Amino acid sequence: MAIESVQKVGLFYLPLRSEGPPGAPINTLNLTVYTPKSTVTGHSEVTQAVNPPLNVSSHVTGNLIYATVMGPGSKIRLDLTGWPEIVWPAGAGVGPVIPENYSAIVLLEPDYSGGEIIYQYRTGLTGEWHQVRQTISKIGAGQEPLNKAA
Repeated sequence: MAIESVQKVGLFYLPLRSEGPPGAPINTLNLTVYTPKSTVTGHSEVTQAVNPPLNVSSHVTGNLIYATVMGPGSKIRLDLTGWPEIVWPAGAGVGPVIPENYSAIVLLEPDYSGGEIIYQYRTGLTGEWHQVRQTISKIGAGQEPLNKAA
């Protein structure tokens, strides 16, 4: 399937998971992709079995880009930026500016059969960034547009 022949038809759910060798961070992404406007939104969770346990949870948004890359073929690229999940009390008004705690570039095969992710995260508002490069180990089913049920 050539990238140029992809028709932008609707909204679909795209669950992804990346992991490395034992002890490496695991990144779980639950995304919705809206192809007509090439936008992505969802949730990222970076976990690691260390003491204390790592758990960086982020609301992510980004863009969908059909790109030709060096080497054979083309890729589907997702550029994501994430912010910590904040729950404001009802009627609390405007809050402070929260700096981002997650960013990623996801490169997927045109048929969603595999891919690679380069992401970075930080644990505090001003903490040090940690960069990770991993292969996508699981791409969930669900590339059917959600509007088919209507």
